[in-house]
Amino acid sequence: MNPDHSGGMRLLNLATVGELSPRPHARVESTARLARVVDEMKAKGRGCVLVEEAGALVGIFTERDLVARVDHRSRAWIDVQVKDVMTPSPMVSRPGDSLAEALRRMIDGKRRHLPIVDDDGRPQGLVSVRDILTFVATRFPEEMMNLPPEPSHES
Repeated sequence: MNPDHSGGMRLLNLATVGELSPRPHARVESTARLARVVDEMKAKGRGCVLVEEAGALVGIFTERDLVARVDHRSRAWIDVQVKDVMTPSPMVSRPGDSLAEALRRMIDGKRRHLPIVDDDGRPQGLVSVRDILTFVATRFPEEMMNLPPEPSHES
């Protein structure tokens, strides 16, 4: 790693998930119908919804789930309960986790979002790859905007 451009990488190891500016996250109960789930995702402008039971996180439902797990051949899909098509027991992050660890979990798990939970498993928010990149870019705008071109990258 070039020492002149290591500030953002160092920041990922030092900064915690709890330092991110929270954005509204979509949340529904596990018995919610998919029509309601999609409305909640649209209302909050998020690509996923956290699924809860009695205030505890039990799953996550994403745009990918909507495309891959839901049978769209009839309009009956809008009445399917989210618990039947969600990803149960999702990988999570805690407010004290480093941004580097959260990003590693997303990359390793091929995920774009991680729920943030407290020690009792109650959802506190949601972190996305975009949230992490925005955080780093706002702390090191000159480094991010003035990186030398990478000859091996093509557009």
